[in-house]
Amino acid sequence: MKKTIALMIALLGAQAMSAHATVEDTAALAHYPQPDQVRSDVLASAGNAEPEEIAGRQAGRLMMLHGALAHTWSSSGNVSQAPPPARELLEAYSQAYRSIDEKERAEPYWREKCGYLANLFDTCRRKRFTYEFQHFKTSVQAANDTAQLYFPSEYQDRFVDLTGVGGSRQRFAEYQSERREAGRADEHRSFRKKLPALLGGLSLIPLCMGFALFGMARRIGTSLKRYEFDNTTAGGVVEFSSFEASQAHERKQALQKVIANIGYLVFVVGVLGLGGAVGVLIANSQ
Repeated sequence: MKKTIALMIALLGAQAMSAHATVEDTAALAHYPQPDQVRSDVLASAGNAEPEEIAGRQAGRLMMLHGALAHTWSSSGNVSQAPPPARELLEAYSQAYRSIDEKERAEPYWREKCGYLANLFDTCRRKRFTYEFQHFKTSVQAANDTAQLYFPSEYQDRFVDLTGVGGSRQRFAEYQSERREAGRADEHRSFRKKLPALLGGLSLIPLCMGFALFGMARRIGTSLKRYEFDNTTAGGVVEFSSFEASQAHERKQALQKVIANIGYLVFVVGVLGLGGAVGVLIANSQ
């Protein structure tokens, strides 16, 4: 959280240092269209779009132009820092947007509830207005279209950048990249903190299995020794009732060794896991 706040402060600081109009910005002011032209251009390219979609596009483009022009002179969009001609145009954009917005909100469809089916079949008129408004206000595609429509080629990239959050798509993209890097670093630290407990918990499984196998091998060994004790002659020879019994005794001896060896290996894995957990815990504390 602290890193995120620090990154936001750094971003705003960078914007404050770089948000000043250039000679090209001042010259580009003459290319900003009047609100009536914006509305006419959107209407001319609307095709078979519905009235609320056209209204959303008009409102969105007006606000995109307003945002780019305002951020030309201030990273915060403070229009008071713009020259008088720019402030007049900014006010005209605002009034034109409010006119469209108020007109649409007065329409009966604005108060209609859009249920699941309306959203599924795209019949929600309020949603269509909002979608077109957001697209024409914020998308890179709409920014490129607007730049190509109104501005000379040498200024188009500058305009597109001005339409970004905080007045710069590039700086905002860098800020998002820094946030992602900070997030990954936080996740890595969080994982390292949890790793000792995770390794310790997982190590208990092979440790318990090792103890269980040791116990099983011991019981088999005790059974073998008891049989040998009960069936050993005075000459020290173990007697068996049959050849099959002798073979079964040998198999049991082999099984006891295998179980003991497996138990040893599993136990070592558990010990190594505990050692790793302790090592990570020590590394985290340094």
